[in-house]
Order: sequence, then C-alpha cells, then structure tokens
Amino acid sequence: MLENTPSEFDNRPLSNGPLFQWLGVQWQGANYAISLNSISAVFKSTQAAAPSASSIQLDVAVHDGNAIFMKSFSDCFALPPNGHLQNSSELTQWAIVLNPPISSATGCRVQSVVGPFWAKAGLATLDHDGQAWAVVYRSGDMSGESHA
Repeated sequence: MLENTPSEFDNRPLSNGPLFQWLGVQWQGANYAISLNSISAVFKSTQAAAPSASSIQLDVAVHDGNAIFMKSFSDCFALPPNGHLQNSSELTQWAIVLNPPISSATGCRVQSVVGPFWAKAGLATLDHDGQAWAVVYRSGDMSGESHA
C-alpha cells in the first residue's frame, strides 16, 4: 500500500488551492499523473509475455492472494488526444490496481512509477521533479476534481 511521509509533501502555499496526491507513471515513453483516489494498490510485478498477433492471452497478476485482471493502460485511462505514443519495448515492471466500482479486480501494467507526490487538481499537466506529467483519469470518468 502507499504511505505518505512528511518529506514527500510539496511546500507550495495552500492558498493556491487544495493539494491532492498523485502517482506518476511512465508508459509507452510518456509521463502520466493519476489521482491516488483511483488506485487501490501498486506493486512490482513480473511482466507477462507479450501476446503474439495470432493468439490472445489473458493477463492476470496476483496481489495479496487475489487475481487482478490486467488491461492495457490506454484501456484503463483516457489519454490526452495530443499524446504521441511510442511502442516501447521497455519492460512493464509495475502493476496498478484500480479502485472499485469495477465489479472485478482490474488493473494495468506500466514501466515505472514515481511518487506519490502532492499537486493541485484541475490542471492538465503537473510538474514534479523537473518533469511534466500529463493528468489522466479513468476511462469514462473525466470529472477529475471530485476524484482527485
């Protein structure tokens, strides 16, 4: 599970609006920020074999004794339309488990994670450690503010 420590808190003035916690993920050569409210767990996982074009494989990870059905990151999150995806051969070493209301445990795999870190909600891009992170929300949930 994710824990917060005082050293991770961003010291920007609170008068600029409320701060929320975000997880930075790297997928297909791009940086994305996901609200921690959308995530129930993050864990390091071995990569499943890449599916071949001739066969369809079920990607499942096991976390705390539960099966997590893994989908593509782009199936779980609404990516910005201007995103330039690269077909990265980088290993997907991390698994993200989405919070309910999904009926079965569902998640996705990403190359790496950063954070959690604090930033304002309602922005299209967040800055953390000198990098820009495009804010993404779960597919079908573009409200952002209420879930940040």
